[in-house]
Formats: sequence, C-alpha cells, structure tokens
Amino acid sequence: MATRGQDSLHRWLDDASAAMAGTSEQRRDMVLELESTIQDRVEERTRHGEERERAIAVVLKGMGDPAEIGSAYAPGRPLLALHHTRPFLLNTASLFAAHFLLVLGATVADRELALGVLRIPPIEDPKSVLSVCGHALRTLLFDAGLVLVLFTLLSRVGRAIRFPRLELSVRPERRRNLEGAFFLALVLVVVNLFRDDLLALYVRGDDGVAQVPLVGPGLVSCVPWLNLWLGLALARELLYARYRERRWTLGFDLLSCVAGLFCLLLMVAAERLVDLTPAHAALGEAGDGLAALLNTAFGLIALAAAALLAAKAVRRGVRIAILER
Repeated sequence: MATRGQDSLHRWLDDASAAMAGTSEQRRDMVLELESTIQDRVEERTRHGEERERAIAVVLKGMGDPAEIGSAYAPGRPLLALHHTRPFLLNTASLFAAHFLLVLGATVADRELALGVLRIPPIEDPKSVLSVCGHALRTLLFDAGLVLVLFTLLSRVGRAIRFPRLELSVRPERRRNLEGAFFLALVLVVVNLFRDDLLALYVRGDDGVAQVPLVGPGLVSCVPWLNLWLGLALARELLYARYRERRWTLGFDLLSCVAGLFCLLLMVAAERLVDLTPAHAALGEAGDGLAALLNTAFGLIALAAAALLAAKAVRRGVRIAILER
C-alpha cells in the first residue's frame, strides 16, 4: 500500500505532467526524469537518517511548484505554458469585450476617445461589415498580445524577485482564484479610469455629438468605498490561491464581505446614482423618466447583491466558528 509521502509524490508528478507540452511519450520520459531526480534527493536524505515521508515532503517543497517545473520541461519552451491556456483565453475575452465596447462608443461619438495615454479610434466605416470585422480583429490581436506579454512578464518577475509564491498550478480552485483576481483588477481599472466613457450617452446637438456621462453624484460618492471593497476582494483571491481556506483567510473573506455590504447599502441609500441632467436638452421629459428608471434598477440590483453578500458573510462566520484550529 502506498504511503502518504508516495501519494504526495505521485500527485506532484501528475501536476507537473499536466503542465508539460509534447507527445505522451515525451511527457512520460520527462516525468521519469523528474521522478529519478526526486528519488535521488530523497535517498540522499534518508541515508543521513531522515524518515522517508519527511524526506519526500522536504524535497518536493524544495522542487517548487509542479506546474512551473512541468512547463519548464516542455519541448521548445512554449511562450504560453499549457496550464495558462484557459486563464489566457478568459482574460483576453474580457479585455476584448471592454476594449471593443469603447470602440463602439468612439464610433457612435464619431471621434477618438482619449483615455490617458490610450487612444481609442472609431471604426472607419461602421456601415461596412468588412470594416467592422477588420477593426474587431485588430482589437482582438492587440488585446491577445497585451495579455500574453503580461503573462510572460509576471511569470519572469515572480521568479526573479522571489515574491511569496502563489503556487500557480492546474488545480481548479487556485486557477479560479487567480482568474478572479485578474477580473477584479480589471474592474478596478474600469471603475477609476473609464467609467465616464463606458457609462455614458452620446447625444447629438448643435455642436455635433456630445458625450454625457451617466454617473451621478450618488455613485461618485460611493467610489472610494467601492475601491476598498474591490481591493479587499482582490487580496482575498490572492490569499486563497496561496494559503487556501484557513481561519485567518476566512476572517479576511468576512472582512471583504462586510466592506462590500457597507458599500452596497450606501448605494441603496444614495440619491442620483444616474444623472441625465446634462442630456435634458436632447432627451427632454423622457430623460427624467429614464433617469428614474435607471436609478430604481441600480438600487434594486444593489439591494439584491447586498442580500446575497449578507448570506455569504453569515456562512463565513459559521465556518470560522466550526473550523478546527
């Protein structure tokens, strides 16, 4: 019967194998090479009187993350590790969706959007399917290249500065945590830099198309608390990716829930989350009704989200109470 140490070794090799590229024969040879290296190090430690299970645990910890080791053994050293494929596709799709939404906004406004150093040009001929598809393809290629560069740089920087390991691996729960951290970081960027461009109406007037932000003073007053909530949630995802569920990580999760609950209740109580006053000349009385409808909808969404977050906070509190020390 396999010992606990041997089971740990097999799981480590399985994770490393899942991150390798190449044919099944190439992967098998690389796994055998890795296993031979590990066994040699274990035997060396056991010859000095150390128990075998303890020796396996120490050697595996010293080897590092199996997914990173496995991707390093990949033939030809692919630019994108195998275990990064799914997060790469999801992150590229999210960035493309936000980017192309800005492109559509620029096209409706019939002018280039200036977002700091970023320039979003409109589609040259929006009535031409070929022009729209060509612009979408260029946008997709740009976003995919940007995400690929970020993945490559983060991997190299992490190894260079020996930052606390996030234990990137093919295990689904860790992968979900890291994907969640990326999405939250993207939301933080959008909320603070692009909210007036994404949440805006483009109305025609005497001077051409005007951009009318939908963000009202009520929502602006909640932005600092929203940043705090998103920041805590992002840190929570990274902590769970590194340390998994422990009493103190559950406590941090509970803190994030409380911050989110406070932020959402502020939104429910706030007035004029959406403000269409600048567009009154173009929308007329219809603008007042639309503003009231949008404010009610946002308030109801915030209230429903607060109820769900309160239930999650209760579950986390109960989990902390019953979790073994």
